[in-house]
Amino acid sequence: MRRYALPIALVIALVAVLGWGVYQYNEKNDYHTYLDIHFQRQFYDLIGHVENAQVNLSKALVSASHKDIAKFLNDTVQQSYMAQEKLTQLPFHHGAIRDTEKFLSQLGDYSTAMANKNLDGITLSDEELNTMVQLHDYANYLSQQLVELQQKVVAGGVNFGDLRREGNRDLNRVEDQMKDFNLINFEERMQEYPELIYDGPFSEHLKDVKPRLTGNEISEEEAVNIIANAFENHRQNNIRVTGKVENQPIEGYYVSIAKENTPNGYEATAAVSKIGGKIIWYMDPILKGKSNIGREEAIQKAEQFLKKIGYNNMKATYSIAYEGQIVINFAYEQDEILVYSDLVKVKVALDNGNIIGLEAQGYLINHHKREIEKPKISEEAARERLSSAVTEESVRLAIIPIAGGKEVLTYEFKVKFGEDDYLVYIDANTGDQRKILLMVNQKDGTLVI
Repeated sequence: MRRYALPIALVIALVAVLGWGVYQYNEKNDYHTYLDIHFQRQFYDLIGHVENAQVNLSKALVSASHKDIAKFLNDTVQQSYMAQEKLTQLPFHHGAIRDTEKFLSQLGDYSTAMANKNLDGITLSDEELNTMVQLHDYANYLSQQLVELQQKVVAGGVNFGDLRREGNRDLNRVEDQMKDFNLINFEERMQEYPELIYDGPFSEHLKDVKPRLTGNEISEEEAVNIIANAFENHRQNNIRVTGKVENQPIEGYYVSIAKENTPNGYEATAAVSKIGGKIIWYMDPILKGKSNIGREEAIQKAEQFLKKIGYNNMKATYSIAYEGQIVINFAYEQDEILVYSDLVKVKVALDNGNIIGLEAQGYLINHHKREIEKPKISEEAARERLSSAVTEESVRLAIIPIAGGKEVLTYEFKVKFGEDDYLVYIDANTGDQRKILLMVNQKDGTLVI
């Protein structure tokens, strides 16, 4: 009987190993199926948001009521920003969709500016209406391209969940399709759409200003080391340069980070400036979990991260949380004066506090030490320019960007009118009212429009 004991034990062990292997295989397939369903949903949502933005923009164009136009444009803002978020969650290389993201961001910003004009009872000019028509046409074209790409992906049998695997051929196949007829076509057409010169929120500003970056030119190897040092959780990952950032305000290197110690694997992406070696942007499209940390702790982690990578004297202004993550806007502070032109956005995962997003192009283009002159009018004189219908809550000096690539020193008054909060900017030299922004306070943060 003993002579059969070893073979029997080996058979049992082999069966156990095979069973474990089958279990792991099924688990892996289930996880990839889950990811595929998740990304398919993100894609459908993206298409829906772009289509809704286009429809709301068309309603604004045909409406004759200032109130209704403002409503439709505000709906366009919401849909365009949600579309941008869904786009960044899809498993495509960030560089391939850079201009598409920018279009969606500027669509939201321009719609905000036009909505504010209508709320003030100002009739839009023919030039502004023409710009809206062109943006509507681009949004319509983008939605068509997205539908076509989605159909081609499904027809080609590409599993979105598998696209997270390092070196997966399906990813190349999808990106080839993008280059052949879809999003890349849109990226090329983006070069034709009009410059958006508008009095909108403090983002996508001073876009034609020559970057003020200084420092030595770095190599590809140095770009990889910069990312590895900035993100400790990526140090053991496969970090590599995948291309060069060209024909952009700041030239640099595209960097890809493939995480190998998870069942599915994924790629985070970043861009590092060639001059000075600064991180321009970073995006980690992980699946967020349950929210375990609050806003204040997230801000602290974002502040620590910014100091670590060389963005000093940054002050958190406004934030918005959604789907297990929070986006925090930081403005540079010089001599206790906020400089909104030097803007950095940081995205933090609320499950573990990891940094999962960074956008610093505005800061890198505009940042420099400013010679700030003393205000020509006093705070009290500026206060007299406020409406008697509002209640002042706070005031501080702030530099804001304005049209034409200029900046202006202002008194930023936070005021309340009824149940709503507003930011009123009074020119610190002339006393003119420069801007009014509505603060939409929500449970998950504050939107400023």
